Amino acid sequence: MAYEALYTRARPKTLSQLIGQEHISNALAQAVSSGRLSHAYLLVGTRGTGKTSTARLLSKAMNCDRVHEAQSSGRPLDKKEIPCNKCDACRNFDSSPDNVEFDAASNRSVEDVTRLLSTAYLAPLRSRVKTFIIDEVHMLSTEAINSILKLIEEPPPNVAFFLATTEINKVPMTIRSRCQVLNFRLIPQPRIATYLLTLARRLNVTVHEDAAKKIARLAEGSMRDALTYLDQCYAMANAEITLENVNETLGLISDESLDEIISAVKAKDRAAVGRAITQAFSSGLSANAINESLITRLRDIEFDMLGTDARDFVELDKMIDALRSAAGEMYGSGIPDIILEMTLMKLAAPVQNFVVPQGVVVQTSPSENLDAGWKIFYDTLSLLSKQDDTLTKILDKATVTSFAGNEMTLGFRGEAAAGLFKRNQQTFEQAIAQVAGRAIKVSVVIDKNLPLPMLRNMPEPDRSNLANAIDIVHASDATKITD
Repeated sequence: MAYEALYTRARPKTLSQLIGQEHISNALAQAVSSGRLSHAYLLVGTRGTGKTSTARLLSKAMNCDRVHEAQSSGRPLDKKEIPCNKCDACRNFDSSPDNVEFDAASNRSVEDVTRLLSTAYLAPLRSRVKTFIIDEVHMLSTEAINSILKLIEEPPPNVAFFLATTEINKVPMTIRSRCQVLNFRLIPQPRIATYLLTLARRLNVTVHEDAAKKIARLAEGSMRDALTYLDQCYAMANAEITLENVNETLGLISDESLDEIISAVKAKDRAAVGRAITQAFSSGLSANAINESLITRLRDIEFDMLGTDARDFVELDKMIDALRSAAGEMYGSGIPDIILEMTLMKLAAPVQNFVVPQGVVVQTSPSENLDAGWKIFYDTLSLLSKQDDTLTKILDKATVTSFAGNEMTLGFRGEAAAGLFKRNQQTFEQAIAQVAGRAIKVSVVIDKNLPLPMLRNMPEPDRSNLANAIDIVHASDATKITD
């Protein structure tokens, strides 16, 4: 006989075995006991949370002989009895022609649905209720959805529908409004881990607690995924499943390797970071997988610190933020390995930690100084234009000839303009100090060879051409040139 996958063997047999969905199992148990079951249910939730299993349990309960006996006698039912799995109706449920399961993902046309529902108006052959379980109902075409709308709105007697979907936003409101909606939640990691340990004991396999927690974290709230991972480790291991077995079987990086990288970053040791990340890459893991594992490990470390006196989360938060940013850069990049390596290197030795040795003077090019001077000059003009328009007109004839540190030199072509400025120099120095945030000493020079004010910001060769034209016509002032 072929090996049966663990997630099929471990399917819940009663409502009490539905893990992590107590809000649904309790409500359904009450509805079954009171006989107030609906003819249409819409089961909504992510993969592996128990939607199809619940539909099968409820479908079986609708036809269970013992359930009907209890309903007739008014005896309340426990979740362990729904369904009983002992009567003929329960034992023959899987082979019954009155239980129809349909995958809408691969049969989404109106012809497929019409063929499926053609027997809905016929009386059940063996069961009390004919049930239709349609999985991934959101995949049906618009025409196919409309073809089942009338059936759900006015169903034939003894017919029930169970529609399962992972994307309720794609299910038309006309369908949703005619069904009882059951919202399935993600199963908490501790519940998954506890169930895996219990199931392992029934399989006579020893699963270490840290291994069960690692599988539960990887499952991301899906019990089916957790059982698939456990089944994979169970097939590769003997009678014991350790955390090392889980990492090796599922191709994951160990916590020890992650801690080595984190410790190297904390120690600000670039060489150690390089060795640790190279070792991680040598195992064949992708940069994206290592990055995600690092973020998860840092998160676990922070949560472990919550129960201690340690409160230094700043460095861990900084590492998480940097790795999250790196994850965005790595997406679609051709060099994800380098991006991750450089991110870790910068965390180990940030740029701001490098200082210029004492005695070494950093040279700044004159053009950079002059550009900075012009910026401060124009910002000061903008400020003065709101206070003293007269001074602004004088400064229109000035040129920044040099700027270094806290000293600025302004040049004028004529003595008259320079004299006017000197009378108002104190006002200008107060304004420039306000703009620059520090005191700046202003000097004045007179140079008839300076570019005309209207030419100083003009790019070459336009500036030279216009200057030559002014010389030719012997213009005394650039303001005479209007065209």
